[in-house]
Amino acid sequence: MKFKYDNLNIEVQSLGLSRLKGLLYAKSMLFNFIKKHKSSVIHTQGIRADSLLSKLNLNIPWLLTSRNYPYDDYPMKFGYLKGNLMARSHFLAMQNCSTVVACSKTIAAQLAKHGVDAQPVQNGVHPEAINMTSDRQIGDFEKPLFISVGSLISRKNMAFLIEAFDHYAKDNKGSLVILGGGDEEEKLKMLAKSERIYIKGSVNNVRDYLCSADYFLSSSLSEGLPNTVLEGLAAGLPSLLSDIPSHEEISVELPKCATVFDLSSGPIALSSLLSEIKTVLPEEYRENAKELSNTVFSAKTMSENYQKLYKELVSN
Repeated sequence: MKFKYDNLNIEVQSLGLSRLKGLLYAKSMLFNFIKKHKSSVIHTQGIRADSLLSKLNLNIPWLLTSRNYPYDDYPMKFGYLKGNLMARSHFLAMQNCSTVVACSKTIAAQLAKHGVDAQPVQNGVHPEAINMTSDRQIGDFEKPLFISVGSLISRKNMAFLIEAFDHYAKDNKGSLVILGGGDEEEKLKMLAKSERIYIKGSVNNVRDYLCSADYFLSSSLSEGLPNTVLEGLAAGLPSLLSDIPSHEEISVELPKCATVFDLSSGPIALSSLLSEIKTVLPEEYRENAKELSNTVFSAKTMSENYQKLYKELVSN
């Protein structure tokens, strides 16, 4: 994304290190970089950046943002042993930081169980970048068009959606589009029986698909506060979401824009909800969805909350 900052004349610098060079030189190079630029606030996110800062012992205000619950995310992504070691390492880094921010109230509550006192600053999106109508043709999909966006990995649980839609498609009209890349892409394509399931992989025009869709779906097993769902809401898509805490956090803010379904009831139960979608997610939910993305979950709100934090850190 560096080119976007370049276009705004915002200077972005990189240490330009490979993974191997990072292990050998990142700590000393980062230390020298911070000293040279006389940084007044340091903000990190991600296990590598957080771990590096926790070892530098700098007398400079530092905050880190946690965007996942490590003991959920890392074992699913990297395997049980490596994932749990990474999660333990990440928590050690968080415990060395005096200002931890969580991307959702859900993550803040989960971190608290490990002695990390995190304040939530909820994720936000740019609704003005999504609300615009699109004239770009994405294909001739039978309506209603359901869409799901996310990495094709086990945590996103896309197979659940495919099984539900396969059952739904036997007696109902409509299409399911899944956007995103990942290790499970070929497996999911083989799993899909209905010819009205379209697994498109990674695309550079997600907004065009969102503008053409009718409903957003997610059967994810774990999330921080999913930007893909927030972007769907910003596009005015009523959302049908699995009953994980972060999805419930979204629906609690404004219940009449999203409906949470019980994952344990299985794909067939979800297919029944899809067949009654106009009742489950009424037309009025569309404007409610846009309203939520313009207020609680807007990029402007998130930015202002971070700016307030930066000012507090500097003044202290």
